[in-house]
Amino acid sequence: MKAVKLLLAAVAMTFAMGANAQFFNGKFTAEIKGGVATPGSTGAWAIAAGYQKAITESDGFNLAWDVVTIDFTDTFKGAGDNWQIGVKTGLRGFTPTFWGDNWRGYANYAGGYTYVKAGKQSAYGMVAGVGLQFKEKVSVGYAFQYETAGKGKIHFATIGYTF
Repeated sequence: MKAVKLLLAAVAMTFAMGANAQFFNGKFTAEIKGGVATPGSTGAWAIAAGYQKAITESDGFNLAWDVVTIDFTDTFKGAGDNWQIGVKTGLRGFTPTFWGDNWRGYANYAGGYTYVKAGKQSAYGMVAGVGLQFKEKVSVGYAFQYETAGKGKIHFATIGYTF
C-alpha cells in the first residue's frame, strides 16, 4: 500500500511539472525554510525546500503556486524516533508592498502526502502559515503543521530564504 501511495505522489509531481509548463509568464523561485517549535515539553524542528511559480505579478496582490515542497520534521526529545517527511503542493498569496516597497505579507496553504516514522504510518499532511517577506528574499512567520495519522499538531516560528 505504501508503494502505491509513493507512486501516486510521483505521478502527481510529474503532472504538476507538466501543468507548470503551461504558464508562460511569471518567475520561478526556490525557497528553503526552517522552523522551531515547543509543542508540550519535547520541542520540534523542521526544514523544507520547495519550488514556486508566480501565477500573477503586479503592484497589488500576487498569487504563487508552491509546485512541490519537501519537508522534514523531528522532535528534539527522542530525536530520530518521531520524524516525519512530506511532499506537498499549495498556494501562496502576497499583499502589496509596504514600508518603502521592502516588505510584503504572505499567507500560504499546502497539503499532500506525509510519512510518519512513529507507527510507520502514511497520512495526509498540511501546512498553513502567515508572515512577512523582506525584499522578496527573507521571510519570517508562523506556520501550523498537521498530519492525520497521529493527529499531530505543531506550531512553528519560521525563517526562510527565497532564491
